[in-house]
Amino acid sequence: MRNAPNLLILVLAAALPLAGWSQTAPATPPDPWATSFQPQPFHRMAEAVTARYQGRLVAAETRPPLPHERAAGVELIYEFRLVTPQRNILNIRVDARTGRFLEVAGRGQLEARRAPPAPN
Repeated sequence: MRNAPNLLILVLAAALPLAGWSQTAPATPPDPWATSFQPQPFHRMAEAVTARYQGRLVAAETRPPLPHERAAGVELIYEFRLVTPQRNILNIRVDARTGRFLEVAGRGQLEARRAPPAPN
């Protein structure tokens, strides 16, 4: 019985640090880039490229923007390579967030360009 007060002190001392663990840690604010940047779906941009130019897509990848593109607010680039019916290769850069065509390079751009749809 003499050891009962000592045992009680040990039990209480062991429980004290656990009481602090039950409190939740302050939430870290979310990364604003992760919540604000929402790129267009890759397949939708590929469809936009083939809707604008005749040919077959042979390559597609994501790229970082060039310095002048970054200065214009572009955060990520979708780059497509398309082989035209005349066997020319077009390199097409699209803003991943807005879907805006930034650059089309290569021979035969005019021949490969599809006519825009007629307004209703």
